[in-house]
Amino acid sequence: MSVLGGIPSMDTQQQQQRLTTGESRQHYASSTTLHNDAKEEKEREVDMEDEVEEMVRQLTRHSTHFSSANAVNPFFEENKETTWHPGSPNFRTKDWIRSLIAAQSQDPERFLQRSAGVAFKSLSVHGFGRPTDYQKDVFNSLLSISGLIRNLVGSGKQKVQILDNFNGLVKSGEMLVVLGRPGSGCSTFLKTISGEMNGIYVDDHSYLNYQGISAPTMQKQFKGEAIFSAETDVHFPQLTVGDTLTFAAMARTPRTRFPNLTRKQYAEHLRDVVMSMLGLRHTFNTKVGNDFVRGVSGGERKRVSIAEAILSGAPLQCWDNSTRGLDSANALEFCKNLRLMSDYAGTTACVAIYQASQSAYDVFDKVVVLYEGQQIYFGPTGEARDFFTAMGFDCPSRQTTADFLTSLTSPAERRVKPGYERRVPRTPQEFALRWQNSPECARLLQEIDAFDKKYPIGGDSLTTFSEARRQMQSKQQRAKSPYTLSIYEQISLNVVRGFQRLKADMSLFYSALFGNFFISLILGSVFYNLASDTASFYSREVLLFYAVLLAAFASALEILTLYAQRPIVEKQSRYAFYHPFTEAVASMVCDLPYKFANAVSFNLPLYFLANLKREPGAFFIFWLFSIVTTLTMSMVFRTFGAASRSLSQALVPAALLILGLVIYTGFIIPTKGMLGWSRWMNYIDPIAYSFESMMVNEFRNREFPCSSFVP
Repeated sequence: MSVLGGIPSMDTQQQQQRLTTGESRQHYASSTTLHNDAKEEKEREVDMEDEVEEMVRQLTRHSTHFSSANAVNPFFEENKETTWHPGSPNFRTKDWIRSLIAAQSQDPERFLQRSAGVAFKSLSVHGFGRPTDYQKDVFNSLLSISGLIRNLVGSGKQKVQILDNFNGLVKSGEMLVVLGRPGSGCSTFLKTISGEMNGIYVDDHSYLNYQGISAPTMQKQFKGEAIFSAETDVHFPQLTVGDTLTFAAMARTPRTRFPNLTRKQYAEHLRDVVMSMLGLRHTFNTKVGNDFVRGVSGGERKRVSIAEAILSGAPLQCWDNSTRGLDSANALEFCKNLRLMSDYAGTTACVAIYQASQSAYDVFDKVVVLYEGQQIYFGPTGEARDFFTAMGFDCPSRQTTADFLTSLTSPAERRVKPGYERRVPRTPQEFALRWQNSPECARLLQEIDAFDKKYPIGGDSLTTFSEARRQMQSKQQRAKSPYTLSIYEQISLNVVRGFQRLKADMSLFYSALFGNFFISLILGSVFYNLASDTASFYSREVLLFYAVLLAAFASALEILTLYAQRPIVEKQSRYAFYHPFTEAVASMVCDLPYKFANAVSFNLPLYFLANLKREPGAFFIFWLFSIVTTLTMSMVFRTFGAASRSLSQALVPAALLILGLVIYTGFIIPTKGMLGWSRWMNYIDPIAYSFESMMVNEFRNREFPCSSFVP
């Protein structure tokens, strides 16, 4: 949550407004609805709303303000009966946040706030698609050759407009609910706001302002400050819920903490708070699981994803149908928790919900309605129903506002009042035109202009945000990096998680280890106790060839492992937990124990059963080249996995590479028999160098008696 970056003092006017919004939302919403019934008195409405806000603000100062002098720091609270201790059965998230605010307000310069509202004008997003596609089979593969040529020359792609001319403003501390039928562009809208632009492109005339921060700066320098939580749940299934959330908390633990509070204590306390908030304390030692590994239930796994995103501490959070798999009570509780973070910590939340109850809908400040890529409304949630009913649509008495707004995008579901059949819009373009010509849209554009004047791009707000972000970062991390931890800390954190994954599931480790051990026994028995004469030359060469091949291709399946964990790494990289290369380094480190153990268990029986050169120096040289070959080919296969975008793209060149390396090792085709134009493959073949070194190591300075007469 945003408290990771610090919370400003409770004395500031901005914080008082957030508390006012949270604790008087129902009164304010009803007042807004009352004013909207008399649209001819808009100027009087503004004055009355200002008076109401000021009156409630004064009331809030007296009723909700925690005294800084008597503040109790929740990180050092030992009494488990208090309502702000995460281990208490009476734990209340609001009390914990308010006590933390009061504690941090004693040193406001140490805990600077990161807030990130967003304003956008003429926002249009497009992608590219192919006009035709083919079912993948043997004969249709020939038809795809023309498509491959078009991709190489950059032609044949059609532009697909996904979002068209969107305008909106979500201030810091506000919540936006995104409504629309599946396929209307809700996910694309949230991805665009959060800066996740994989495969989609923003038009040149589009304008985005993240409270004084430009879109390129937010996407690069502050990547983890605007996050997108996808609909699917991807986690390491072997890890427990506690380990998963501890990792997330550790990855975003700030450098500026309370005195005498270690990084581990901070992360563990925050983990416990989020788990208590979402009802996950009982799953602490349970595996997360997936479709193949037994773990927590689907709803609990969804809450783990929510907890992980909250622990990222991003001030701008976009949630794509995150209530899927949750019952109505948990979905409402999720929205209320976002409401608390918005009111007290200034978090800006944009949430796409396909089936929102009226209680969940009322939690939000604003709503945007999408209809096949067109924006047909953006504004306060309390005014949306009246906007469309005044247009001529009928809302049944027992229908929720969210269902009513979503039904407008379906010709089969929307209802029109009698007499308005020819006056209401029908197509998405007609809806969008009616919205763009409405006074509500004009008012929105005025608010966006005022927001741009208050927070110009590159202004003081950018400086303040950068300073707050720098306070969080490790001293060894560069200022413009989006990551909180230093490179060494990221690698260390990933190494710890890697060994946790290995410890949680040792089946692959033991099966591969014992499998290779039995293969070595079989090969050793086939070439058992080779004679020390010239008749064993060919057998020794074959045995060394097998040994180097098995050592080289033992890591070929690492490509599958990389693709299994790629969605998780990509998600956590978007959250700015760590740079992907640090996870790659940690993965290589965690694989070393298996590789060394396998090199011993495989080479030791094979070497001595076959009666190879029985000298200590010769054996260790043989073992050294075997382990170096394994590590080298492991890096080659990992390179293919990292450089390709799909598993098929990685396996095809890897298979061709294996074939080429085997042929040009020097055993199947002797070096002298290689054609001149293909000799270069032998030069770049690491297996060839290893095989040649093993041959030299085996036959160097040895005398073998002739077993047959050679004329």
